[in-house]
Formats: sequence, structure tokens, C-alpha cells
Amino acid sequence: SLHIPYLDINLEITKHPTETGRCTIHFQMIESKHVKRPYSKIVLAFTLLAASLLIVPSQAIAHSTLIDSTPQPAEMVTNLPEIKLTFSSPLIKDERAKISLATVREGKDIPIGETIFESDTVIYAKVPDPPKPGQYVIRYVVTAADGDLNDGGYAFEFFEKQDSSRTWSYLGAGFGILLVIFLLLSRGKTKQPRQEK
Repeated sequence: SLHIPYLDINLEITKHPTETGRCTIHFQMIESKHVKRPYSKIVLAFTLLAASLLIVPSQAIAHSTLIDSTPQPAEMVTNLPEIKLTFSSPLIKDERAKISLATVREGKDIPIGETIFESDTVIYAKVPDPPKPGQYVIRYVVTAADGDLNDGGYAFEFFEKQDSSRTWSYLGAGFGILLVIFLLLSRGKTKQPRQEK
């Protein structure tokens, strides 16, 4: 309730618990006979502005969004020991929190470890066995501080790490084969019979 000279304003903001970010504003203005109309319109505008400022913070707290992750969306990685997700606001530590990994094309689930809370805003899951090279999608389900269930996901690509020693072995073998061919060709030229005069 706001009281301004010559003007009484009753403002009631009700948040719907079942619908995130939805509020109902009950507004009642009792105007004095001594106040002019333009003045009442200005006060009404400022009152609605103040009400909107009160509502915005409650909407910001309603959802917890993903702000950081390992691996990153659309990232190409060669190592995947774990999946770690960081959210913008605290989460409720319940059994509904879950991280899952699946292939993009077939939608086949890849076995990973249990989802663990590292802190109020960070969850992670170990990946015991590296997946086969290909494109994968990470999905998550978490409960925000206001009780709302938030879910989402993103894709990334996994590459098999190349063994440098194996690469050098292949190069060495190729060089050896070329050297043998060169020596055989050289000997063949030296053994050609001389033409008699």
C-alpha cells in the first residue's frame, strides 16, 4: 500500500506457484477530489514501473540456466573423463538431478557414472569408458531453487586420439620401403652388360 498526498494506492502482487514467472497485480487507486488528472496519471506510471522492478528479480531467480560445461557445446574433444555442468543459481539436491549421454543419430544411451553434486551450482558424472568417435548429445535434468524442473542439452563431437608413436612408425616404414626400392633400381642400372665394339 502506497500513500501519497491526495492519493492512496493499494498494490498487491501475487505469484502463481504452478506457473514460473507469472504474477497477478491487483491495483486500486483512491483519488482525492482535490487532485488533478495529469498528476494521477504520472503517479500511476511510476507505480507500475516500481511494480515491474519488483517482479523482474523473482523471474530471474525462477530458472537456473546452464552457464558453463565440460565439454562445451559443439566442441571437438579427444578426451572425455567426465561431464561437468555449472548453473547460474543454486539447485535442489534431489534424486531427479541427472546427466545422460547418447548418440546423436541413433539416440543410443552411453553408460556413464552417477550424477553427483560438486556444489550447489555444479553437477558432474564420470565417463568410465571413452565412447567411439562420433557425435553425441548431453542431456540434463535439474531442480531449481523454486522447485521448477529445468531440462536441456547440447551436442559435441568425440575424436579418437592419435598415437604419435604409431604415426612415426608408419612414416619410418614408408621411408624404409622407398629406400629399398631406390637401392634395387640403382643395382639394376649398374649390372647392365656393356655393348661390344
